Amino acid sequence: MRVTGGIFRGRKIQGTPGHVTRPTTDKVRQSIFNILMNDIEGTSVLDIFAGSGALGIDAISRGAVSAVFIESGRNPSEAIKANLRSLQLEEEVLVIDYRKACELLARKRRKFDIIFADPPYEQVMPQQVIDTVLQYDLLSDNGLLIIEHKAGQAAESDRLQLLKKRKFGQTEVTFYARRQ
Repeated sequence: MRVTGGIFRGRKIQGTPGHVTRPTTDKVRQSIFNILMNDIEGTSVLDIFAGSGALGIDAISRGAVSAVFIESGRNPSEAIKANLRSLQLEEEVLVIDYRKACELLARKRRKFDIIFADPPYEQVMPQQVIDTVLQYDLLSDNGLLIIEHKAGQAAESDRLQLLKKRKFGQTEVTFYARRQ
């Protein structure tokens, strides 16, 4: 895997050993960031179910000012830390269940401009991610929640507006914003 754009473009990042995670492909990441093109500079990013950290790292490479990575798995979290070290980045990595991490961030009154979530398809449904992000009020007023999920599993909320959907085979990426 490689960083797909920005100051670290082309730099290699390591995946996680074995088949513990399903990494977001370079093609899907490139598409996400093409859509976000002018909305990344100066943002704070939360990468939930971070895997190797590729989405958050790509955001930093493209101008995000900070990123927090949530990953409960030991091997994936070690890959994130190694990737951050290799790029000389000092971002926060929370190695706990995503709900507990979200609660912790809420207690610290943290808000994020862009929240990426790429949960394990059959274990955590998009609706659960939406409910957790809203319960802990982690999305800034003009923020975006971007969920990668199995095609056909998109969810809805009366507090979020579905902005865009992009399908890549069995994968779908859905973009949400707060309703105004």
